[in-house]
Amino acid sequence: MAEHDASRGGENGPVQGALPLTGVRTSELDGGHVVPFPVALLAFSSVSGVGYRALYSLVAAYGDDLGRLLGVAPETAVAHLRARKAPKALVEAVGNLPSGLVEHAHEHLDQLARKNVHVLGPGELPSRLLRLPGGPRWLFVQGAPATLVRGPHVAVVGTRKASPAGIDATSAVVRTMAAYPVTVVSGLANGIDAAAHARALEFGLRNIAFLGHGINIVFPAETARLRERILEHGGAVATEYLPDERYRRQQFVQRNRLQAGLGELVVAVEGQASSGTAHTVRFAAQYGTPVVGLSWPGAGDLTQLVADTSGGQVLEIFTSAARRELDTMVRSLAERHGHATDALTLVQRQLAHEAACRDLHRDDLLQLQKKIQQLLNERR
Repeated sequence: MAEHDASRGGENGPVQGALPLTGVRTSELDGGHVVPFPVALLAFSSVSGVGYRALYSLVAAYGDDLGRLLGVAPETAVAHLRARKAPKALVEAVGNLPSGLVEHAHEHLDQLARKNVHVLGPGELPSRLLRLPGGPRWLFVQGAPATLVRGPHVAVVGTRKASPAGIDATSAVVRTMAAYPVTVVSGLANGIDAAAHARALEFGLRNIAFLGHGINIVFPAETARLRERILEHGGAVATEYLPDERYRRQQFVQRNRLQAGLGELVVAVEGQASSGTAHTVRFAAQYGTPVVGLSWPGAGDLTQLVADTSGGQVLEIFTSAARRELDTMVRSLAERHGHATDALTLVQRQLAHEAACRDLHRDDLLQLQKKIQQLLNERR
């Protein structure tokens, strides 16, 4: 498996000092068998001497044509890489590929497919992620890949050590958004992330969970059932890490850039200015993604970081005025995506539920009609 180089850290993405192998023309590799991108990625990732930086640079250079390097004679691939001044270690690795490499990669891909895991290449990535400096060049996606491009996406993030008020704030945010066809993006961690995913499921919203480890790893264990429910309800779990890669602290920081990059709005619910959530806020600022922080008595100092961030805004979430402001933001996002919007969607659902469970009289409906007319009169 390709290891992650320590030099990949930093908030600008995982490939500081990428290899000097940039966008190449593959015409010299024409005539060979084209190995599908997912198979090629898995094949190269298992080669000794091809670390993460080399793998990233190969994909950055060859894109969805990565498999052309495996479809020609090794000496042809080696000559092509040498002509582009690829690192010696990489050239030697490609020149000495083990037998059965592609066949084993096909088997690996079949194993992933049985888990409903898709391997997306550059041409299938959402444009919002592909444009990020040092952004991903592939993703492993379990569930529905279309969820990654079906917007709007709103990231709801926060501390693992959530307070009761933080959980309530998360519920208020998700309930406000639930009137519109929003996809909630978070990180499937304990605390605020888990609360955001769970509330989104309750209100029928789609979820995307970005992982800081491989797709075959379930972490933390307490979120296993929540992950299953996200998938059962048409959502997706996604990661750029190789399938069996274990979690590391820095990888969760890099995971946060995907939340900030895919989200068209980031809601930082609760945390400290020194927390992992603060990285998400800084990534959002770097990408030009609007950020909302939430305040209430006893909230952490993350709100000050948001307030000091360009495009940042702090809302007192337990007030009606703040909820209306958030509603306006989310409704505007939905309309920009061409969705018809109705702020009273949740009321209509609840009304249908109440009507099915109550012994309704005509006077009950007349009272409701009267109340609706009052609201109409107030808004003339």
